[in-house]
Amino acid sequence: MKEFESSSANVRIPKGYSVTNIKLYFWIGIISAIFLRAILITDHYSSLLSNLMWYMGVIGYLIFFAHRYDVAKRRYNVIKNLRLLEKIEMRQPLTEEDFDGLDYIMWSLSVSKERLNYLAIFILSIVAILLSLMLDIGILGA
Repeated sequence: MKEFESSSANVRIPKGYSVTNIKLYFWIGIISAIFLRAILITDHYSSLLSNLMWYMGVIGYLIFFAHRYDVAKRRYNVIKNLRLLEKIEMRQPLTEEDFDGLDYIMWSLSVSKERLNYLAIFILSIVAILLSLMLDIGILGA
């Protein structure tokens, strides 16, 4: 992806994040999800460990969701500043700058790991609930 400054409308099309950066934030989100779900299990064994999991999970989520907010804001700003939605709804011709903006948005959506992250959080939540229930009713020993 390229950094692009428009001479006509001063619209800055952001540069896409590197694959390494994308993977880093993905793993921060997954690890944070594991820590927060592990609270249900670790609470049966150690309140200190449970508290540690909570702090690490919440700090990780702060980092992860700050990044996700930035990604969403960057996409939104491209759409808003280029008036892409309006142009598409009105079937107006698109400029090269518009296509660069659409290219950035489509690329950003296509490389995003958010869908996989949501799936992992969903599965981890089910596993944590099941394990916690088994601990609560005594199927698994604490």
